[in-house]
Amino acid sequence: MNKIIGVVYPIPLPLVDRLFVAHRNVFVKYVARTTNLRITRKHKVVFYASHGSKEVVGEGIIEAIEFLTPEEVLEKYKDKVFLNKNELMEYTQRQPGRTPSKKMLTLTLSKLRRYPCGIKYEKPITMAGEYLTEEKYNALLQRVSKENLLRT
Repeated sequence: MNKIIGVVYPIPLPLVDRLFVAHRNVFVKYVARTTNLRITRKHKVVFYASHGSKEVVGEGIIEAIEFLTPEEVLEKYKDKVFLNKNELMEYTQRQPGRTPSKKMLTLTLSKLRRYPCGIKYEKPITMAGEYLTEEKYNALLQRVSKENLLRT
């Protein structure tokens, strides 16, 4: 089995620039389980633009992993969170089982880079995301390089 080196998470297409242009480097997400999370510091997060494009658009390196409530996230990271306060509250209330006291995965990212062009991913990514193996990541990088050559 190939070694896990990160994760692919979906992000709504309209929010992509907040990570890569506005440098809002704190990504938050509700996850089903916190006990068997197989990502660690220095793993990669590859972002899949959902809501239309269905492409991977960039990546970052995990510097810190925390589980915080939405209020704790906003208090600690303020405008570094990729969602604003209203969007975060809306995201929290989207599911009936979520309450403001439920903790969310909070990733502080570094070395954020947007790919020069979006790359179609091999399959749609669900809201849960998908672990990224070394093999999948290398194949993705080859597609990024190939697309760059085709566009120049």
